[in-house]
Amino acid sequence: MAAPASAAEIHAKLGGAGTARTWHAKTMVEVCDSDSDNHDVAAQYYRKAHPGTKLNQWVQTGVYTCDSSKHHSHVLKLRVREQQIAGSDRYGSWAS
Repeated sequence: MAAPASAAEIHAKLGGAGTARTWHAKTMVEVCDSDSDNHDVAAQYYRKAHPGTKLNQWVQTGVYTCDSSKHHSHVLKLRVREQQIAGSDRYGSWAS
């Protein structure tokens, strides 16, 4: 029997810069830096417990690495953000 669509995890990406996903039944966020350009990458997301608060989970361990949030309420939507030093940050599309 298939799981309901609402139980599916969320996946987002930004070109070759990075990826983000939910896991553990949409209660944790993982973000991965997938480029060696030295631009920091984050997952931006909203949680059910505080739907008006945009959160960021940064990869702070280096290029080609991932980092995860702690376990909290369900994630409603997320996207990937790449920080640009000399210009405007780049953002992927929101996924939910």
